[in-house]
Amino acid sequence: MRFLIFIFFINFYFSDSQNRCGSEDYRNILIEKGLFVSQKNVSQNIVRSGQYSIPVVFHIIYNNESENISDDQIISQLDVLNSDYNAENDDFINVPDIFINVASSSGIRFCLAQADPSGNVSSGITRTYTDLEFFSMSEDKMKISSEGGVDPWDTEKYLNIWVCDLSGNLLGFATYPGTNPLLDGVVIDYQYLGVLPNNPSPYNLGRTATHEIGHYFGLEHTFYAGCSDWDNCDDTPSITSSTFGCPEFPQESCGSIDMTMNFMDYTNDACMCMFTQCQSDIMLATLAEQRVSLLENSFCFYNSLSSSILKEYIYPNPFYDYIFFENFNLIKNIIVYDYLGEKVYENKFITSSVNLNHLIKGLYFICVNGNCQKVIKD
Repeated sequence: MRFLIFIFFINFYFSDSQNRCGSEDYRNILIEKGLFVSQKNVSQNIVRSGQYSIPVVFHIIYNNESENISDDQIISQLDVLNSDYNAENDDFINVPDIFINVASSSGIRFCLAQADPSGNVSSGITRTYTDLEFFSMSEDKMKISSEGGVDPWDTEKYLNIWVCDLSGNLLGFATYPGTNPLLDGVVIDYQYLGVLPNNPSPYNLGRTATHEIGHYFGLEHTFYAGCSDWDNCDDTPSITSSTFGCPEFPQESCGSIDMTMNFMDYTNDACMCMFTQCQSDIMLATLAEQRVSLLENSFCFYNSLSSSILKEYIYPNPFYDYIFFENFNLIKNIIVYDYLGEKVYENKFITSSVNLNHLIKGLYFICVNGNCQKVIKD
């Protein structure tokens, strides 16, 4: 009982003291400054065509070593994004039956950008020391090199994610389509990027970035206008206000059952698990109509991570030296990339196994006939 009371007060403290999302306020700031063009209504009649790969650059801005987060933390965030945007997250099974028919995958995947704007090979991660102890959302200094931050890479070709110490207990914020290109992208407080199981905050599973990138692709909060239902989606039930914590299901408001587990609400990371079909359509339409330049590049070398296709054909995973293949006679080529996207192995002369003992321990992507699967070398 004492433990349950402790958990309750931890959740209450964090939900009460943290500012979950600043995107709406930031949009209003940009409107006042004349830096935001009214958001266009996008078509939702989308013909889906497989996977869409988005090159991402993380700008790590730090004043001390705790803010200079590890590559592993960044990779864990990419894993969360790729799972959440493709309905491959483990907690997708928690979608209630009443909403399962509208729960959706967008087909959007994210990779670390493999080349910088000058064409040089890149890890997709920049690291910059700053004299500033924190950054304010209203000043944009994290996005300006001369102000102690980092200038964005070409925002039409890259999704820029700035990671820094945000003031005001703010977890993160994003720009909506229509923002001045010099400011376009997502900002996340360093304490809430990636999966941090030892962090007592209920926002420790990488869902802040999932939520903010939803705004970047044109999504409103599900509670945007309360019972007026102005989030542009008829498959997200109207809800009176934002939801915090992990409420029991069902909750009701506006005459219907609340979709509190939607990524565009404010619940704890562990209690959000889905986008809807309409939300996916809006994101894809935004990508096709307003952010299409993100797709017009070759900055993602492994473009189709499709674990379900390859899981039963590649083993063991994790592996030590050899990877084995079922039905190897059907394989035309094998390419292996490291987690930075650099090609570390290629072979078109296929046998039932491949010796990868020259690779160091870590995360890799093994691609067979154009489909890719994450593997771990122990």
